[in-house]
Amino acid sequence: MPNVGVIHVLDSTSNKPRPLSLASGVLSVNDSNARSSLASIDSKITACDTSLLATSSLQSAGNSSLSSIQGSLSGTLAVSDSSAQSTLNAIDSKLGGTIATSTTLSVSKSHTTVSSASSVVSGDLSSAHICSTHRKVAIYGSTTDTSNNIEIHVSSDGSTYYKYGFSSIYPASDGSFSAFLETPFTHIKLKYGGSGTVTAIISGVD
Repeated sequence: MPNVGVIHVLDSTSNKPRPLSLASGVLSVNDSNARSSLASIDSKITACDTSLLATSSLQSAGNSSLSSIQGSLSGTLAVSDSSAQSTLNAIDSKLGGTIATSTTLSVSKSHTTVSSASSVVSGDLSSAHICSTHRKVAIYGSTTDTSNNIEIHVSSDGSTYYKYGFSSIYPASDGSFSAFLETPFTHIKLKYGGSGTVTAIISGVD
């Protein structure tokens, strides 16, 4: 084989290049540092195997504990409380019956015809409606006088009457009229503002 040149390699010990030589045509490499590193890696792998074996043992113990818990929970959970059961039985007994109510609501109503086809002139008063037990009253009727208003007069003793604010009633074109008001008084009358024939009714409810 012809000589084509010399190959040099770096000596890791002296950090110098050395010619590469073959012994009987075989390249031999001997690096103690590499062997030392391989030995260290092998040691770590062995330690890792040991740790994994220990972990496997711990997993077996954990699996055993979990199996024990599962066995306990797979049974029947029973709670015995005679006092609570007695209360529930009493409630059930009461709910099993019929709920009945016997309250009767009564509403008192009354009405007075304070003018019955009466011929009136301006300033005339109707008869009185007593509303001492009423919360509300309705006034309604008809008149032939559609030009003048009808005043509401109230009293707390049935003797002295006063005009009830601005609560006047104005008849419609056909003569019909109505009003609705609260009753913080005991008596009520109507005062007519013109001449005509009037029928007026006052109704109350408590």
